[in-house]
Amino acid sequence: MGPVQDAIPTSRFAAVGVRLVYVEAFPGSKLNGASFLLDGNADQPVIALSGRGKRLDMVLFTLLHEVAHIVLGHVSPDRLVIDEDSSDDEPSEKAADEKAGAWQIPGGLPTPPHAVRKGWIDTNAARIGVHPVLVLGRLQKDKALDYRTALAKGAPTVTTYLERWA
Repeated sequence: MGPVQDAIPTSRFAAVGVRLVYVEAFPGSKLNGASFLLDGNADQPVIALSGRGKRLDMVLFTLLHEVAHIVLGHVSPDRLVIDEDSSDDEPSEKAADEKAGAWQIPGGLPTPPHAVRKGWIDTNAARIGVHPVLVLGRLQKDKALDYRTALAKGAPTVTTYLERWA
């Protein structure tokens, strides 16, 4: 897997009024991201990412998940959305996961073979037009691959890009 060619373009989010903020993960924290309205103003959404996981697919999914919370109306002047691993059973979390997954891998993936190999991941990534690590991450999220798979070795990280947001 090659290097990340372009980080998440913060200027595109800023152009539509969304502020992106990077806050380094606290040791031992399970905080992935949060979304809220600046001063309770619906025209000023803020998305904060901790970079937890550091891998491109994990951070991109968290970003899309937070965007989904905003798009689906889960964020309001009265409600701050903080995403930790423990909140996965909440209906709004499931809805945000589904929306983020649909954006990340449009149309989903075909049923993977019993033994997933790099070639299958690369072929499907090329077919969809995404980086192979996004396919790998989806397979891991769907529990078709273990999180400790050797296929994740050398996966691109986004820490240096996120640190520029601070």
